[in-house]
Amino acid sequence: MDDQSPEAIVRAFVDHVNGGNLAGIASLLSDDIVFIDASGNVHRRDKSFMAGYLAQFPEYRIHVHGILLSGNGVAIIGQTTGSHVSPQVEANETIVWAAEVRDGLIAEWRIYAESE
Repeated sequence: MDDQSPEAIVRAFVDHVNGGNLAGIASLLSDDIVFIDASGNVHRRDKSFMAGYLAQFPEYRIHVHGILLSGNGVAIIGQTTGSHVSPQVEANETIVWAAEVRDGLIAEWRIYAESE
């Protein structure tokens, strides 16, 4: 896998999130980053969005179960631990993170969540 492929960039981002590496996270985000959370709230041009979330939930981890690729798009299917929801919900919740990579940086990070 090419280190600059969309998949490699998204995998590195997940590694930085799971390691709490805020500088690493910021280094992989475009200046015009768009975060869309599971509630549909849109955060534009705010690289500090993920840092703020990790400050509130330092044990937050993304557990990757599968990855789907399409051009510059990468979708991760998995679960979380340490998030803002209870461990009981996390255990039964499937999350999809959809990323759009442009020019070697994540330009959009969208979260879809569905609880059983």
